[in-house]
Amino acid sequence: MRNRKEKTLSYVSNILLIGSFCAAGLLVLGLGMSLFQTQPQDGPAGSPGISLSRLTEPLLRGEPTAIINLGILVMMLTPFLRVVVAAFSFLMEKDSTYAAVAFGVMLILLATMLPNLL
Repeated sequence: MRNRKEKTLSYVSNILLIGSFCAAGLLVLGLGMSLFQTQPQDGPAGSPGISLSRLTEPLLRGEPTAIINLGILVMMLTPFLRVVVAAFSFLMEKDSTYAAVAFGVMLILLATMLPNLL
């Protein structure tokens, strides 16, 4: 049982570490690209928010603002993935109380994120 908790803790810390580094890398890349860009683009004030449907096409064109938005999106999803891992680890440990709480938190996070992402 102790070994399983250590593995879960390791998974959670790895998710937070990898997510933070990926998000930071994307933010730095997008900022660096925007410094060398010659054409002006809409900044954060002109954009309606981060949406997956509005993000894919500018990402394929390599727009710096889209890369920055992707970094923000990755940063937002990192804690959500941590809650997902925690919920399933509580299920594996047969700790139904904490699993229910984690799934409740997951539903709240989904309810607040999905309308903004679609």
